[in-house]
Amino acid sequence: MRHSRGLLVAVTFVLSFADPVPLSGQETAQPALVEIDAKDITGVVKSANGPEGGVWVIAETRDLGTRFAKVVVTDEAGRFLIPDLPAAAYQVWVRGYGLVDSPKVVAEPGQRLNLEASVAPDRAAAAQYYAAIYWFSLLRPPGPEKFPGTGPNGNGIPPQFKTREQWLDVIKTNGCGNCHQIGNYATRTMPPAFDHFQSSIAAWARRLQSGPGGSTMVRTMGRLLTPDGGHLAALADWTDRIRAGELPKSAPPRPSGIERNLVVTVRDWLDPKHYLHDLTATDKRQPTVNANGPLYGATELSTNTMPVLDPLRDIKRVVPVPVREPDRTPSSSLANLVFASSPYFGREQVWDSQVNAHSPVMDQDGRIYFTAQARPPTEVPAYCGKDSSLRSAQLYPLTTKPEGFSQNSRQVTVYDAGSGKFTFIDTCFGTQHLNFAEDEANTLWFSNNTQGKNAVVGWVNTKKFWSTGDAAAAQGWTALVVDTNGNGRRDENYNEPGQPVDPHRDTRIPFGLYGISVSPLDGTIWGSSLPHPGYIVRINPGPNPPDTALAELYKVPLPGYGIRGMDVDRNGVVWVPLDSGHIGSFDRRLCKGPLNGPGAEIGDRCPEGWRFYPLPGPPLEGTIGAAENPYYLWVDQHDILGLGANTPIATGNQSDSLHALVDSHIVELRVPYPMGFFAKQIDGRIDDPTAGWKGRELWVTSGNRTPFHVEGIDAPHPGAPGTTDATRASPMVVQFQLRPSPLAH
Repeated sequence: MRHSRGLLVAVTFVLSFADPVPLSGQETAQPALVEIDAKDITGVVKSANGPEGGVWVIAETRDLGTRFAKVVVTDEAGRFLIPDLPAAAYQVWVRGYGLVDSPKVVAEPGQRLNLEASVAPDRAAAAQYYAAIYWFSLLRPPGPEKFPGTGPNGNGIPPQFKTREQWLDVIKTNGCGNCHQIGNYATRTMPPAFDHFQSSIAAWARRLQSGPGGSTMVRTMGRLLTPDGGHLAALADWTDRIRAGELPKSAPPRPSGIERNLVVTVRDWLDPKHYLHDLTATDKRQPTVNANGPLYGATELSTNTMPVLDPLRDIKRVVPVPVREPDRTPSSSLANLVFASSPYFGREQVWDSQVNAHSPVMDQDGRIYFTAQARPPTEVPAYCGKDSSLRSAQLYPLTTKPEGFSQNSRQVTVYDAGSGKFTFIDTCFGTQHLNFAEDEANTLWFSNNTQGKNAVVGWVNTKKFWSTGDAAAAQGWTALVVDTNGNGRRDENYNEPGQPVDPHRDTRIPFGLYGISVSPLDGTIWGSSLPHPGYIVRINPGPNPPDTALAELYKVPLPGYGIRGMDVDRNGVVWVPLDSGHIGSFDRRLCKGPLNGPGAEIGDRCPEGWRFYPLPGPPLEGTIGAAENPYYLWVDQHDILGLGANTPIATGNQSDSLHALVDSHIVELRVPYPMGFFAKQIDGRIDDPTAGWKGRELWVTSGNRTPFHVEGIDAPHPGAPGTTDATRASPMVVQFQLRPSPLAH
């Protein structure tokens, strides 16, 4: 497969955006039978047009310990092979672009099936199976002539919006699209509970108040209001036009080339009321750790339990996660009050978590580290203050603010699966994302997504912590200081942000990190920072980080904008997903000029280090660049999936997919069922290095904060939510494998 990869990927881009038609409809020869074993289901898909190539065959069962569905793609002759199915009774059916779902056939592993595909009677029926991006692209944002904003007495746009890209960034990842998919059936239609409102604007205004997420949605919409309604009016116009019959202007291509080799397995965990954010399956540095073992999830604001999935036995369970001070640690429900009922759960408070567990990682011994709350956030330990013996605290103390608000809402909680024991590491710095360095100390680095005074990068020497149990001695942090006096080292008495600049001093920057990764090339730390248009930050720790760490700042240049997560490949190249509809890369080795000295704190050095790769899909009306809002990006450093070492893979949050960049082109890894897949975290594991494609896989969470928006079991309409708790979708973990051909078993 590796030798023919370029040819296979090139085939992916031949298809146009016209309505798809069968790729092999003119073939009349009977395709050869495919060899199978007792765990496989195989057969041929045909329609009135002949064999159907590039469509999906789905086998689903509820006979196991969790809902289980496996999806494959047909070859050019319409043949399919669904491999390695657990013993159970399955419903099998066909889904594809240009089709409507075929009738479901009951089958068991070891059977051969000939499936009759159902050609869509019209474009409206076909479009119901398109990913959300095709419907979202119908939204009409303000035109470029509206920017910069001059306020209610000017052009109506709030003055804080200097560019149209800044507005688009808010309606995409760094606002609305961060939490749920826009354009899926649940969002492009109005729930019947709101049908009584006299206008669609009023219905949307009420809809945004619903459930525990209402306060966040209302606050975000408040930023986007104008005298003529702003984004609220745009949403109402969007759903009105769709209700009146407007359809996407383009259609997606069917999978082709290497995309047809994909095997997707979907399993549920948790329940419709409690969403999932991230997962971990292995140690990113050594992806054979925890081979064939359970997966561990983080549930953020939703619940105090940790979902655990056994992928060998297809069993899900939950483990209660403690906090150190349960009587005093606040719950997420206090900040996410239900002040208007949800059309799904009424006034029930479905988010209630003291733990607030975010992204987990696994170490070389199989321990799982969560960024999580363990104590009241305002009670920072004494060793964080200026009188501490810690060098980090002496140089840059982190204490509770006078008004009682702390920068430290999460610390670190560690789970040892072998003993079932939880351990707390109380950090002075807040935590958000985390990644291990490839060093002797197994240093764990943390972002905290805090801008301003408390923008620091923190770390824990985990080797020291496990040998001593001393959380204070094992941790450190540093402010982000740029070498603006150009002497090649970090000096004390640096300039503060917003103050007059002294060119003879270094300068602290207020750009807190969101994503964080460690370069295997040189051990430098890289992070993404969210202020528009997006920045990446490089930290060289030096021999004694509290004293020697130096930062560099690089702003995302046009056409790119809108950053969230990031990762680094083994060559030290930084990869980022962007709201502009690109995967971006930054290679510091391409920089030509000096990277320090006066002005380096602005972030405009080395534009020549950037490259941009367009993502597939249509743009929003009147814009350029796909209407995609990729949340995160993960680099397959070890060629786990089989697309090549150092393949960057972005989450296609509007596209029910992952976007893998191979040879400068995008390979789209689509999850066609259930519709509404919303990737948050990717982890890759090698279970058996000798087993070929069957011994390795990617594990991906569907981290939509509204899992009940995902296509439900026995959905009444393609892509629609279920109508009861029993039929609504739960959070999912999706397994991606890439075999050498569409019929390999």
